[in-house]
Amino acid sequence: MNVKIGIRDSIQSVILHENRPFVVSLPHDYESSNQSYPVLYVLDGNETALLQAILVTRILGVEMILVAIPNTDRDRDMMPLSTPTYEVKSPGAEKFLSFIGAELIPHIEKNYRSNGERTLRGTSLSGLFVMYAFLEKPELFDNYIGKSAGWYADMQTYFDALIDKAFKNKELFNGKRVFIANSLNDSYDPNKEVHNAMLQFTKKVKTDLGDRLSFEYKTYEEYGHVPYPSFYDGLKYILGK
Repeated sequence: MNVKIGIRDSIQSVILHENRPFVVSLPHDYESSNQSYPVLYVLDGNETALLQAILVTRILGVEMILVAIPNTDRDRDMMPLSTPTYEVKSPGAEKFLSFIGAELIPHIEKNYRSNGERTLRGTSLSGLFVMYAFLEKPELFDNYIGKSAGWYADMQTYFDALIDKAFKNKELFNGKRVFIANSLNDSYDPNKEVHNAMLQFTKKVKTDLGDRLSFEYKTYEEYGHVPYPSFYDGLKYILGK
């Protein structure tokens, strides 16, 4: 038996110089209603990630258009820099974010009934990209969910400069909702470099932006890398449930 979970679509990207496929999953009543819906953009968007998003949205009783974006070159697209901790031949996060903002989002909002509210979700390396997108172009998304998200100590100087530049325009962060999660038993963060960076970042957000946005940094002790409940908890948080 075949079960349809979405519509295959693609864009011939001028920015990335490649064809970028993605899958769009529509709310169950999309065809019978005239409603418009918020859109959740799922990075690392393979079938498992899309099925998880479908399951969590249904458990929470929220109707959303889901856009699952699979990887073609994950390191290139997710990383804005290369460091000894995580070496990348050609960091391309800036171009990938431009593709999302200038090509993907306009395509989705032209062809599907979006109400204009956008959420970006990333995991691990794509969680770092969520943080990068939040700082580089905060106007693109209303909500951000980063699971096992953050950066290592040798990336701190780069992100410090990005944070200082971003927070000069405080009004761009008005009304944003951000949920970041990490495990305290993450094998990819044995010295808690990422966790400590997120503690420092959380303090900076609270100090510089205050009540302009809703921001939560949550840690889990009983899970490893990418804490299992973090997407459910994150979506619940940004929905205000």
